[in-house]
Amino acid sequence: MNVIARHFETGEWVCVELEGTNIARILPGEGPEQVTADDEWVAPAFWDIQLNGRWGISFSDPALSREQAAAIIRAQCSLGTARLCPTLITASPEGMLKGVSAIAAACDAFPDVNELVVGIHLEGPSISELDGYRGAHPLSAVRGPDWDEFLQLQEASGGRVVLITLAPERPGALEFIRRATDAGVTIALGHTAADAETLRAAVDAGARLSTHLGNGIVATLPRHPNPIWEQAALDELTASLIADGHHLERSTLRVLARAKGPERLILVSDASPLAGLPPGRYGEWAVDPSGKVVVAGTPYLAGSNQDLDVGIANLLQASELTLAEAIATVTRNPARLLGRPTPDLKPQAQANLVRFHHVPALRSFELVSTCVAGRWYEPSSTPAQAPEFLTNV
Repeated sequence: MNVIARHFETGEWVCVELEGTNIARILPGEGPEQVTADDEWVAPAFWDIQLNGRWGISFSDPALSREQAAAIIRAQCSLGTARLCPTLITASPEGMLKGVSAIAAACDAFPDVNELVVGIHLEGPSISELDGYRGAHPLSAVRGPDWDEFLQLQEASGGRVVLITLAPERPGALEFIRRATDAGVTIALGHTAADAETLRAAVDAGARLSTHLGNGIVATLPRHPNPIWEQAALDELTASLIADGHHLERSTLRVLARAKGPERLILVSDASPLAGLPPGRYGEWAVDPSGKVVVAGTPYLAGSNQDLDVGIANLLQASELTLAEAIATVTRNPARLLGRPTPDLKPQAQANLVRFHHVPALRSFELVSTCVAGRWYEPSSTPAQAPEFLTNV
């Protein structure tokens, strides 16, 4: 199949020729000179380094099955995503071990799932135990960093843990950061009440990311200093942001994008286990009519119900970033953070693409379809409810 569309970096028409699972050639294309809302554009498909589940199923659920993990991972293909990090939030040691084991089993059993998974992200359990900073993570499962526990999780995952979010003020955290960094694991700071000195020490020990900066924090903070501004000011830290329209006000998104700049900014979906579900209460959590996911009966956010295409649109509206820079927040920047080759449109690269509509004057972004390893997916191909076989597992 050939794709004739505007190139996301230049706006020029190109013809992307696909053969099997790869891009064969990129040639000049033909199309109208004036940009219209009907024009299609093409870019590399997305990377999402933080998503927690879908359809009421969590990667942290101790009952997670291999089939459930595979289905959630595959569902991302129709949402623009070709590479991802299934993310486990704070849970019991047994629950986290079961989660990483189920993800590893899915990767081992299904080659397409293994290709989609860049690695596993552990968001916890070594986060702040304080209300607000802890977010929706269960207090009963929060605990300090334990190298032996990490080694058990890494073994069960088949060596797939590539990213860990922790609070550097926990006793033993700095030594853990040094050891994990030496082992090739990227360390992120998040759900933290750390002061400037501790954050600086964490960076010196090897931390390289702020997880969902501006969230996972108390509602009332000192004007300055506070953990948001201190992390925003540390140039060694890239920042992931949730640009779903609920987690960050547009002005905050704009300021953080400016503080970090286009090279040190990553958008994540932070997809909740309730992602893809209609409004309603689901046990301890709920989806409100606006689509916001909250702890039931409270205004406290508990992950997102929006996908990365919404985040790109919101980032374009809020910031001065170019289209290419906005796309980089879900392609080049996460790949570079994890030490992987840069996703690109070039011959011989795997055919992982997104087609989308974009009007520069409106700074709009609307996903049309996704190609993953040469196979095309439409946004409507992800069901609004869990496939029936998953509910019977």
